[in-house]
Amino acid sequence: MNKKILELVNNREFQNLTDYYGKRTFFETLKVERKENRHSAFIAWWLNPKAEHGLNDAPLKLLLRLFATKDMGHYIFDSSVYAKVLAGNYSVELMDGGVEVEKCVNNDKKNRIDIWMVLRMTFDTDDDPKELFYPLAIENKVYSNEGENQTVRYWNAICQNLNEYPEENRGKGIAIFLTPNGAKPNSENFVPLAYQELLTYVIEPLSEIVSDGQRNFVDSYIRSLSCNFYEGEKIYNVLAISRKERKQLANLYNSHKDLFDKTFLATFPDKKVCGIIGKERMQELTMDEWEMKLLYELWTAHENLFMVMAYHAYEGKGKELEKLFKPGGKDTSKYIVRYNGNEIFPNKRLSKSKAALAIFKAYLMENPQTTLEEMRKAFPCDRLNQYYSGRYYEHLFYPSCPDTIDEGGYEILQFTAGKHIGKEARAKWDFYLDDNQLLPIDGGTKRAMCVKFWRKNDFESLAEWVSKNYKFIDVQKCL
Repeated sequence: MNKKILELVNNREFQNLTDYYGKRTFFETLKVERKENRHSAFIAWWLNPKAEHGLNDAPLKLLLRLFATKDMGHYIFDSSVYAKVLAGNYSVELMDGGVEVEKCVNNDKKNRIDIWMVLRMTFDTDDDPKELFYPLAIENKVYSNEGENQTVRYWNAICQNLNEYPEENRGKGIAIFLTPNGAKPNSENFVPLAYQELLTYVIEPLSEIVSDGQRNFVDSYIRSLSCNFYEGEKIYNVLAISRKERKQLANLYNSHKDLFDKTFLATFPDKKVCGIIGKERMQELTMDEWEMKLLYELWTAHENLFMVMAYHAYEGKGKELEKLFKPGGKDTSKYIVRYNGNEIFPNKRLSKSKAALAIFKAYLMENPQTTLEEMRKAFPCDRLNQYYSGRYYEHLFYPSCPDTIDEGGYEILQFTAGKHIGKEARAKWDFYLDDNQLLPIDGGTKRAMCVKFWRKNDFESLAEWVSKNYKFIDVQKCL
């Protein structure tokens, strides 16, 4: 494991990505990484042919080309102009007002559209040039939901605005509903567009040729799209990942897949991870407790990179990852365990592992004559600890036999956990072995060692089991 981690952190792509995600963006500095109006302001600037980026109408034409490829494209651009829009064979100008944000269309405050412009598009034909007007509206939803019939009202406002132009020069409304995942709007006349599509087809192709004075600004915006960040109790997830990032992430993940998946599993609760990477994959990722702790620390040290890597590696699981990555996804809770009102470890706040040990000690204080088999029945592994059960050990308790532990900390334990029968177990990582941590059984004439790794869901099962069956034990979660 140590060698694999060393190979990972020395990987050039790992170092490049760590540096890339470690830099603060302009938007992070201003604390506006996921503010809708700030994203709208950037997009409006990018689409404005007169903006300082020096790209003229190229960004706007890329957006129109992307729009034309959508289902509504054939309807909005009739056959005489559709091919010209796809090819970029036309000229486009903005009517007075240019690109506007938070525009009250038709002077109606109920119709405040995030990004608004009216296009005058000229197409060369066999006869005279054909001039058409197209209102273009973008409703931008980063994390808020669409208001009641919002896009329906906006579409009516767009159609009403077209009445200001001569009938022979009226195009149709171009309406875009921009969201992180391309959500479907209420109005069928609005075309859904994901931020990833906006980045891939409209921003990124031109990002390398912007004017020198604006390149850092554009790069900072692109980097902000792929960064997770916290704000209070909210976690804001990845909006889009650039091609360059995707290539580096793919190379890095493919060459260190097992290590990354194990790090992901070591950091987050089993049940939630299972829904993301699958039960079969989870069963392949065997680790001892020391490895789990090490990989947890690895994730914590490089969290920004690992979180983006997860969105790449587990594509299509964005909603699940967002819930997982919210504050509290990683469990660092502390506990107090009491036996008949007295703390087992006085004045100490216990980790889940130590709290489990305290529970077992409390049980034996109440039942000192308990045998090893009785202890196993009192706390059945298959019901209480899914990390060990079926993967490593059949039971939570084994006889203490330190003479059989070799210099490497290994001990041969006989158990019947599926395909792992007779497997070498790293006793010094999986069990409490110190004298004060061994459990006195059979009235103190024998001692047993207990497993010491408890993940969040497993410990919650243990605490619930204790609450139902052993009223003399109190497990209290610290605030």
